Amino acid sequence: MTEHAAPGAAPGPGAEALAAVLGGARRRRPGELLHTLARARRTATLYGFEHPVTARTIAELHREITELSAGRSLLRVLIHEDMFHVGRTILLEESLRLATLLSELAEREVGSIEFHAGVEAWEVGHLVEILNLRPPELKAHGGPQKLLEQREVRHIVVTGPRPLSPEEQVEFRVDARDVYRAGLRVVDDLYYQASRELPLDLRKATMIVTSLIDLMTENRAALLGIAALKHYDQETAHHSVNVAILSLLTGLHLEVPRPLTVTLGLAALLHDLGKVRLPQEVLTKSGPLSQDERAQVRRHAFYGAHLLRNLPGLSRLAMVVAFEHHVNLNRSGYPRLVMRQAPHPLTRLVAVADFYDAATSSTRPDGGAMLPHEAIQFMEDGAGRLFDPLMVRGFVSAMGRYPVGTAVALAGGEAGVVVRPGERDTERPVVKILTDSLGRPVPPQTVRLEEEPHLRIARALHPSEVPVDLSAHLE
Repeated sequence: MTEHAAPGAAPGPGAEALAAVLGGARRRRPGELLHTLARARRTATLYGFEHPVTARTIAELHREITELSAGRSLLRVLIHEDMFHVGRTILLEESLRLATLLSELAEREVGSIEFHAGVEAWEVGHLVEILNLRPPELKAHGGPQKLLEQREVRHIVVTGPRPLSPEEQVEFRVDARDVYRAGLRVVDDLYYQASRELPLDLRKATMIVTSLIDLMTENRAALLGIAALKHYDQETAHHSVNVAILSLLTGLHLEVPRPLTVTLGLAALLHDLGKVRLPQEVLTKSGPLSQDERAQVRRHAFYGAHLLRNLPGLSRLAMVVAFEHHVNLNRSGYPRLVMRQAPHPLTRLVAVADFYDAATSSTRPDGGAMLPHEAIQFMEDGAGRLFDPLMVRGFVSAMGRYPVGTAVALAGGEAGVVVRPGERDTERPVVKILTDSLGRPVPPQTVRLEEEPHLRIARALHPSEVPVDLSAHLE
């Protein structure tokens, strides 16, 4: 199986495109309000409320509230099931990054904070001051809302925790970029915990996996578009998160039961965990590996199984996947084992996703990255020997023969990028046309090949053959 460099290297030339798609500085996110609220509480504690630094932070918080609530009568920050919600969006990344703020608000029995149109900076200041009071003191004064009323704050309402109705829960959505960012953070945390031999925090990892599953149920192409950015700038995306996305997508297509699907996602996130025990200079080496270095890399399967040996229940299968994911179906890979049976079914599924993501990576040590359709062809050719045929068929059916992110040329000479798999025909995806038959950029036009029988893909292209930034056009 393909050996690949570890994630976390310096950003490559496509970093700006990835940052834009993942919600970079150009796009104000609701989560910024929570970061500023946490900063305002912190500066008030350090400097007091009369200090200019605190005043500036509160003014910034007021400005963000005003901008986010523009055009609406109410902006609500809700805490439900250990997660922040702003408006109708679940902020998974901020729920992980601002875990301290989340728990401190919960200790103060804050279930929601409502900012009504016309809120003023002085009212925001009172909110920050009240939220900085210790829980017993708050309770003695009747809670946050009682104190706001006593200070004549009319445009901010704080309510206690309450269960949400099914109708309310249906309204909430998770942003694919937010889940991907949160996934990267969780993988980093897991790798850090493993490197220090600390207990692995699987609660956060499970939140990521369940969010990925929920997203795929609604719109699989959104996550595929983000994962496909690795073809242009792999250094800024985690292989483990991509493998989890691809594994879950295939598992859902094969109708793996929900509890086992969550285990599949966890196993995919953790399959390369043993690499924390390898020398960084080997993992990040740009050229081909020496024989000794290859031997070192192959030990990561043993290390991963050892690190995951104490996981409870079904999650213990992650240890099996970490140990077996390079064994191959016919046991020709590594570790070399004398066994009669093939690897575990979850291993066989993760192995397909792992190979595809690694094989199409621009950071392969040998520089021999495959185009997506080439990797799929290799997998089909190796079905029955290297790969489980059922898993390969499920992968191709879910991804399409031309996966999202593939540059393609149509029979008429136009070129573009695949933005969504076909619903019925794996060879007829949704394509965004970006150049005409002469190779000149044109206004993007999205065509569903399943609905356009006169159009067909003539061949796949290398991204460099299309004079347009393909990553900017992925959904």
